Amino acid sequence: MQAERQAGPNQKKQPARNAERAGGLRVLHVSDTHLGIRHYFRGQPRDWSRADDHLAAFRAALAYASDPDVGPVDLIIHSGDLFDRSHPPERAIRDAVTAFTEVAGDVPVILMPGNHDRLGLLHHAAGALAAVPGLTVTDQALKLDLRGIRIGLVPFHREPDAWAQAAAALGHCDVIVAHQAFDGARIGRYRFTAKPGDETIGPMHLPPRTSTILCGHIHPRQTHTVGPATVYYPGSTERTAFVERHQVKGCGLLELGSGVRYRTLDLPSRPMLEVDDEQGVDGVVDGSLVRLVGRARTREVEVEVIARGGWVVPWSLDPPTKQVGLFQ
Repeated sequence: MQAERQAGPNQKKQPARNAERAGGLRVLHVSDTHLGIRHYFRGQPRDWSRADDHLAAFRAALAYASDPDVGPVDLIIHSGDLFDRSHPPERAIRDAVTAFTEVAGDVPVILMPGNHDRLGLLHHAAGALAAVPGLTVTDQALKLDLRGIRIGLVPFHREPDAWAQAAAALGHCDVIVAHQAFDGARIGRYRFTAKPGDETIGPMHLPPRTSTILCGHIHPRQTHTVGPATVYYPGSTERTAFVERHQVKGCGLLELGSGVRYRTLDLPSRPMLEVDDEQGVDGVVDGSLVRLVGRARTREVEVEVIARGGWVVPWSLDPPTKQVGLFQ
């Protein structure tokens, strides 16, 4: 079988012109794109990099801004972790600039750093990103007023009290954009809980009357409440680890008018699977990412997986690499 990344929204469609559209606000919410990610697999093509998949997902997410099935979009917000690391590869910076340039002339884009790239945006990519017309990059708390709707952006803080102070200094906002773990967020069976000494943001850290939060940082898409506020996580645009192999990836669309509506927009992902015995090899498809576990960690199974077109995570019979831990 052949596994292919399906095309995202047609990027050749004419962008919606929104300047004269009256009433309400429609925001395309993108997060955790992790451009420049470096994961390596046995059997992968020499001309392929896992970063290629993350770039394709990022471009597909931005293409929703011009998709007539989605409708006109007034603003694109990226809520952090544009890059996978604080010192992104030059190619990742160029790819980000190209992608933003293609959309920001028609739909304004606001970008803030996450925990992965907070130094990447400020030091290594700041000059290149600043040259993109229509793109605003902020590393400080920022308040915008668009059609009477107040949007507050509060970048990542390790200390909840520091985040709370930055958010409070903005005054009342109809929408807060953040890159944090909020109380009640979940990754698998783990539930984040605000407690002393932890990075988790709780109800006590929210400015009064906070009702809507667009958030990055947590990769599984989810919606939950923290105090009186609803937190919307669109999740990452592509799977970054094998624990995410069953997750549907995408971005989000926030519609503000007489009320608040948020819906998720799906993106294609490269297949990922774990093989724990010889029978599991039957599920391997061409171009899938495979992690061998348990009895399947043998050279024979690895050879069979690669013969079927799978690309295998390095494992313990090989010299240890820094990448293996990311997939546990």
